Amino acid sequence: MIVRKIKASELQRVQELASLAFEFPLTEDKASQQLLEEMTQNPQSRHEAHWQSQWAAFEDDDQTMMSSFAAIPYPIHFDGHTCGMVGIGGVSTFPPYRRRGGIRACFEAALPEMYESGAVFSYLYPFSTAYYRKFGYEMCCDYKRWKLLIGMVPSTPLRGTALLVEEGNRMLEEIQAVYRVWQESYNMMVVGGDFEFNWVKKANPFKDQLYTYVYKAADGQPKAYASFQKADDPDGRNLLCQRFLFTDPEGFHGLMNLFVSLAADHRYVTFDLPSSLDITPLLPEWSMGAGHSEIIPRGMVRVVNVKEALHLARTHGEGNLVLEIHDGFIPQNNGRFAVSFGAGSVREVSQTDAAPDATLPIQEFSRLIAGVYDISALPFLTDVMVHSSAEKLSGLFFQKPLCITEYF
Repeated sequence: MIVRKIKASELQRVQELASLAFEFPLTEDKASQQLLEEMTQNPQSRHEAHWQSQWAAFEDDDQTMMSSFAAIPYPIHFDGHTCGMVGIGGVSTFPPYRRRGGIRACFEAALPEMYESGAVFSYLYPFSTAYYRKFGYEMCCDYKRWKLLIGMVPSTPLRGTALLVEEGNRMLEEIQAVYRVWQESYNMMVVGGDFEFNWVKKANPFKDQLYTYVYKAADGQPKAYASFQKADDPDGRNLLCQRFLFTDPEGFHGLMNLFVSLAADHRYVTFDLPSSLDITPLLPEWSMGAGHSEIIPRGMVRVVNVKEALHLARTHGEGNLVLEIHDGFIPQNNGRFAVSFGAGSVREVSQTDAAPDATLPIQEFSRLIAGVYDISALPFLTDVMVHSSAEKLSGLFFQKPLCITEYF
């Protein structure tokens, strides 16, 4: 087996592999050279701009592609800092080559390179959480999916208004302003660039029937936006939101007023929010089926550079501790790390031979440093061994707001 990054001449084959693996039709038959020209001259996404980050496993002839995935660089927010993250997408294997180790071989090559490139984290959306734990990933962000009976949502007196995104009124700056509030509030949020807002420039509600509204307060300040389309569910027409972001209660109520105005033809509205963002105080009625929620997992995280993740981490109180980390793919992450912290940040990280306060596999370290759990979860994390007191770890491992809105 040969593992390497793809050549320009293999772009078409990568698309054919993804089409087969994810069972979607290729609407256009483009040769690799044409794809390369389009991606080079006018990339429409980070994936296209970084096509050279595509890894593949080949038979020994170095031509027969077996497996492939994209490793796309993104800047993300983590504990008040912007740092590098690599998003893994398009994980695919041709059926005759499944269970031949092609994807594992790609991870074995890609993960050390992520470290060398300066990435601190990696993230992916799994088809199987157990499968990706083998490569050091662990569950991270999750969302609450809210489904509200529109007829039970009250209209709130507001002086602002909701405006449709359309040709001549795209409100790109307003959407970016709302996004930035989330970007700076949640770990794992992608730091928005041009690619993250391409959808605004392409919005065509009258053709696509995907409607985006921006709510502005009376003073013109943007406070929310939502994108939604009709879904004909068995229990009635549903307004299904693809995006739903607001900066404060007025922004939330502004969007609710919009949905209330559509109640004559639609029964429900459904939207996803970070699980840490509780809207129950914002609506008076939750009985008689007025609304309910369910938890939706939203991806897995992996620390690529343990030392740098510790340097960037926000802390509580003051303390010193030693963590022993085991990582089967990135040798630099193995060993014992002495961490000194105070005044909300880590002062120093160094490798040491001192006795550890805790021993963690890279999977568990990843979700603890990201902020998925606090120390109350440690008894349930059977792969974590605490050698001193769990309380000693509380200055570094505590729950933090988590959210990611970008797919890759």
